[in-house]
Amino acid sequence: MNKNELRNTILSQIQLPCIGKNRMQVEPVPGQMQTRQLQQAIDDLSRQGGGTLVLQPGVYRTGALHLKNGVELHLASEDTLVQFVPDDPAENYPLVFSHWEASPCYNFSALLYACDAQDIAVTGKGVLDGGADADHWWNWHHQVETSWSENKPDLQLADRSALRSMNLGGVPVDRRIFGEGHYLRPNFFQSIRCQRVLLQGVTLRNSPMWQLNPVLCSSVVVDGVTLSSHGANNDGCDPESCNGVWIKNCRFDTGDDCISLKSGRDRDGREANVPCRNILIENNDFADGHGGVALGSEMSGGIYNVLASGNRFSSPNLTYALRLKTNARRGGAVERVMLCDSVMDHVHGAAVHGTMLYEDGRNGDSLPVFRDITMENITAHGGDYGVFLEAFPEVPITGLVMRNITIDGVRQCLRSMNWKDAVVENVTINGKRFPRPGYVRILGVPCIGGTVTASAESCGAQEPLTFCWEASEDNKNWTRCGGGETIAVPDGAAYLRASAANPAAQSPRRILRRSGCCGFSLARRAAPRLYCRGMLNAPELERGSEPVTRLEAAQMLLPLADDQLPAPELTDTAEEAARRAAANRFFPLEKGCFAPRRTISRQEMATVAMQACGVNYRNASSTMPVCTDVDRVANNYGTNAARALYFGFMQLEADGRFDPERPVSRKEAVEILDRVADFAGL
Repeated sequence: MNKNELRNTILSQIQLPCIGKNRMQVEPVPGQMQTRQLQQAIDDLSRQGGGTLVLQPGVYRTGALHLKNGVELHLASEDTLVQFVPDDPAENYPLVFSHWEASPCYNFSALLYACDAQDIAVTGKGVLDGGADADHWWNWHHQVETSWSENKPDLQLADRSALRSMNLGGVPVDRRIFGEGHYLRPNFFQSIRCQRVLLQGVTLRNSPMWQLNPVLCSSVVVDGVTLSSHGANNDGCDPESCNGVWIKNCRFDTGDDCISLKSGRDRDGREANVPCRNILIENNDFADGHGGVALGSEMSGGIYNVLASGNRFSSPNLTYALRLKTNARRGGAVERVMLCDSVMDHVHGAAVHGTMLYEDGRNGDSLPVFRDITMENITAHGGDYGVFLEAFPEVPITGLVMRNITIDGVRQCLRSMNWKDAVVENVTINGKRFPRPGYVRILGVPCIGGTVTASAESCGAQEPLTFCWEASEDNKNWTRCGGGETIAVPDGAAYLRASAANPAAQSPRRILRRSGCCGFSLARRAAPRLYCRGMLNAPELERGSEPVTRLEAAQMLLPLADDQLPAPELTDTAEEAARRAAANRFFPLEKGCFAPRRTISRQEMATVAMQACGVNYRNASSTMPVCTDVDRVANNYGTNAARALYFGFMQLEADGRFDPERPVSRKEAVEILDRVADFAGL
């Protein structure tokens, strides 16, 4: 993929709007609604062949404004404020054809709206304020932002679920009526089936929902716009099924993804089959947000020809710089994407994060595709991962190129799941050159006279891996005891470790402590493996059917905890395991209390597992699969419960129930944490 060729291809699809020569000025009227006056001026200018409506300095109170052919709305100065009033939504934001989370329906009008228009613009130095806050618009939806979030009512949930069911069931759009009496928040700016759209210079803040959402548009330019809004789902700019979009010189400070490319959701998106393509993202500053440049998750029509170049990701509150997200229900293909020449000062999730397990995960039969993705000339700092990319085994990531990348200060370098024939050149993460073996595992329980097997991955390397085994009696003095993938455990070995190597680099070593005993009562395999890892203190544990307590689970989790995090003082226990578990947010605290003797429900255990495995909450975004008691799973646990099921940390009951409130037994906890430790590479 050639950067210059891709850029030229994209720019060939973009034209600026042709605004009429007429000009009209409007003055603010303090304390009065000016919706009718402003809309009449827009309509008059359009009928006259187009022109510019200039808003002089001052405060304008208004409801929805609908842009028309050939009209530019110009905010004359930094002192021009357009205040969209959130009161009386049905009156101020009347029902219109819209897209909501990439599904067509009839809903409250966007604050700035256009449909089937051409040559429209919003420009100037002023501010557009959407009027959303904790008591207006945002209170319609409770967003779970942390693993242990409160389980507050979500007014939007019923309508969101209804629209989704209409989508999957093929309900005609003219029967998808929301608006008054419903709780689907409108977007700030939405243009549908428009040609030549320009947004330049203005500031948007306090949006009810997504901020900029051009849908089925061609030739869209967003230049020098500041997008500042921290409510739930306050994406910055979400082009949906558009052809030719140039986003440049903007600043993003958002409560969700900064830029998120879309192309329809589920059945609607597949039937429309209109991709989002030819997207150029240049010289932007990304501050807070979930993803800087995100692709998906509503991408059923596909996304291709995307170039993000010369951008800066500047906030420690940004979760991912580049983010790809879809699932087996949404499907879609991501193709010919290039992220290059960018600086990521700090991210707290991953510099690059891609997953096919977002929300519905495997619950669908429309497998997505990730291919021809190039990342080059990138420096980054911080986060849980340097690069986190996972796909389904049936559709591995192909055509992946990582070149000239330096990342430091991350907890884990790389997570690769189902990559095929990746090209990795001059990539350094935490001072380690890649490609190199990773995820070295010792399979089985090392017992004298038995055998164990090593496994590892090395994405981007063409040569086969070699293995080296060493044994020790004291965990200090080591002696080589074999090569190859499988060896017999030597006599006298109290500790055993394996390493993998290719011509590029040597892997970190994986160490297991030999059990010396085969008679575990809790589980036939899991208990001795936890003992080998130092997660169980004794080889024989009784009362396997009894509920596990928070303290017992914390003790098992101690080897997985980051001991560099400051441990809080607890009011009800001085146990080090409890303090470390609290510091790592494995468990929530209640007014400084750990509650060490309290048992753990299955839905709580799912979050414990996800917190401990090294995949942070936002990496774990997913919704519950089909199960007979899905309605009993609390909203604030659903994401982690779904992810824990997918990774195999937990299973449904034989009758298809998740049984969220049932206490976890000691035996079950051992089995779950054994799988977590495998995933974490302990």
